[in-house]
Amino acid sequence: MEENIAQRMAAITGDAQWATGKDGRKSLILEHKMAGRRMGFEGVFTPLYGVEHLRTGLLDGTLPILKLFFERVAPILQAAKTNSFSLMEAVRLQSPLLDTKSIKDAPDQLALLDKAGAATESLCELFNSHDPLIGEVAHVLFETGLLDLPDRLVTALLLGTTTDDPPDTSDRDALETHAYRTLLGRPYSEMAAFAGYTEGLSPFDTHQGVKGLEFPRVMVILNDEEAGGFLFSYDKLLGVKPASDSDVKNQREGKDDSLARTRRLLYVTCSRAEESLVIVVYTAQPATAKQRVIEAGWLQPEEIEIL
Repeated sequence: MEENIAQRMAAITGDAQWATGKDGRKSLILEHKMAGRRMGFEGVFTPLYGVEHLRTGLLDGTLPILKLFFERVAPILQAAKTNSFSLMEAVRLQSPLLDTKSIKDAPDQLALLDKAGAATESLCELFNSHDPLIGEVAHVLFETGLLDLPDRLVTALLLGTTTDDPPDTSDRDALETHAYRTLLGRPYSEMAAFAGYTEGLSPFDTHQGVKGLEFPRVMVILNDEEAGGFLFSYDKLLGVKPASDSDVKNQREGKDDSLARTRRLLYVTCSRAEESLVIVVYTAQPATAKQRVIEAGWLQPEEIEIL
């Protein structure tokens, strides 16, 4: 749907960049999981996001398992695409096998270098012919000692992958271990896609995360059901759903409410576009939403298409 809309924008604006795929535009979504569905990292994001005490580290990139793959594995794999010197330099910087203490204490430094080289080769070979599972990558790292693994990931690795639902428990360790076991069965490419997203290299970003930035072509995606949030409601703003009692009360008392917050957020997203803008609204009542924005003077009738 969104790709078809981008093609339509290319025709309307005469700007061929709209038709070059996701990288030809900046798509603004309300929640990270919406980007996960569109970029292919939902299978990595969802299990971790489902564990409440992991969410902050997941969203700011400080979670140990993310740092392992984003900051240690990824540089080694990237260096492997250049030359052997760059590869061994990346390993030297990341691997405990080649830290100063290990080299100093090694009875046979040449043997240690050979071990590090063999471990690096085992890791790189995983990617020669297929997209390995995260579990396969973690197993090589654990068996060879090429990189240190977080304790909880080691526990998950020893227990093996799972596709079961999370356990019905409040035990933080059990929930975290289950999330990691789920991750082990996901393709590594999903972790790589998530890394690109968190580093700001992705064509997607959140509505809240782009304040102050501008982009030539912007697609704003409004989908309350997919976002699953409660602080913002585009359906309320567009008149598809009535304001809640608390919204009405807050409005009467001059306090902030979900409609005001959503209106400000919509302004922020729409004002990010330098040249052209398309707003994609997923709603059960498109005709109502269309009438609302026309009455509000936000758009002209000819600027709105119901698909």
